[in-house]
Amino acid sequence: MTLRSTVSFRPRGRAPAVRIIASAAAVGITTLALVVIDRFLVVDHLVVAYLLPAAIIAVYFGSTLAFLASLASGLLAAFFLFPPKLSLYIANPVHIAELGFFMLLALIASKAVAVVAYDIRKKKPIV
Repeated sequence: MTLRSTVSFRPRGRAPAVRIIASAAAVGITTLALVVIDRFLVVDHLVVAYLLPAAIIAVYFGSTLAFLASLASGLLAAFFLFPPKLSLYIANPVHIAELGFFMLLALIASKAVAVVAYDIRKKKPIV
């Protein structure tokens, strides 16, 4: 069995529209929570919190939607969390590097979580 076949499984019992709406809702709720936290507290590196919805989406809906959620998370982080806010322009090169590393980490994590979730569902040993 190849890595591609383990990662691109189709979850049973859920319509595609339900999966997409649930994924968008997870990213939206995380964005709302992070915007509120950012408004009232001075916290650096809030973008890391987007790993949680990407991992949850990878477990329940597969790596394809987790990849799209990671991409949306990066765009939303650039828009809401990095200065200047409410713009996709990022003024500080360090923030650009942070966002790039976050996107890479989110993609790798979502693939890894999807593989582990698939192996657990199929009751196969993880090597």
